[in-house]
Amino acid sequence: MELDSTLYFAFFLTLLAGLSTGVGGLIAFTPYAKKDNFLAFGLGLAAGAMLFISFFEMLYGALDFLTEQRGFSAAFTMTSLYFLGGLMVIAIITEAVEYILKNKGIKTSDLSGITSNEKNNGSSKKLYRSGIVTAIALGVHNLPEGLITFLATIQDVQLGIGIAIAIAIHNIPEGMAVSLPIYRATGNKKKAIGITFLTGLSEPIGAILAYFLFFQNVGEEAMEVVSIFLATIMIYVSLFEILPTAFQLDHPHHTKWGILVGMVIMGLTLSYLM
Repeated sequence: MELDSTLYFAFFLTLLAGLSTGVGGLIAFTPYAKKDNFLAFGLGLAAGAMLFISFFEMLYGALDFLTEQRGFSAAFTMTSLYFLGGLMVIAIITEAVEYILKNKGIKTSDLSGITSNEKNNGSSKKLYRSGIVTAIALGVHNLPEGLITFLATIQDVQLGIGIAIAIAIHNIPEGMAVSLPIYRATGNKKKAIGITFLTGLSEPIGAILAYFLFFQNVGEEAMEVVSIFLATIMIYVSLFEILPTAFQLDHPHHTKWGILVGMVIMGLTLSYLM
């Protein structure tokens, strides 16, 4: 695939991954949205896929490339430092977002159970405010996901497809978290779904930022360093956001099987494509 066509395809994949947030808004009105076991399995599937890709494709690939350039000892040190540094950066950013949301009266831990009956209580004003603030928070949160999908696709189309699928699965419950409170506050499905789709558009915006900030005039080694940071973000999101949310649904067996199935699917897919 030529570079120009790869760029277009990378933007296309990122757009599809972002639009899956809107799909989550649509699914929120189906009977399946009320089944926590279905959601627990889906979140486990997304986390398993993202963890497998991060460790066995992105980090390993970067370590292998840097080993060829600088030797194993230097490559391992660089990979470890970039990985740990990336964890610290994403942790600080997450804490900052958490602090802002807390000041707005909303805790992110409350968003994971938005489909549960106990979250249906409260005034329409609070529900609407919850949905809007959630939409803004997720919009900011989705920016790096768009960056991940775009840059990964530029490096390896098959890898980008796998990441886009995993992120799309992950975005569906986020769309539900935006759509449900807005709909229950306003009774307007079109408005709820429209706002949800707009939230997902931050991912292609992330792709555009990735293109101008990272892709142009960046060497191959620098791209591998970016790959390490992207893997770090995916690992952090999987371990500290997706999986805790999944296990809060009280269906641990579904979550565990989802993780295993996600890893198996990604492992077989990457083995077949490589």
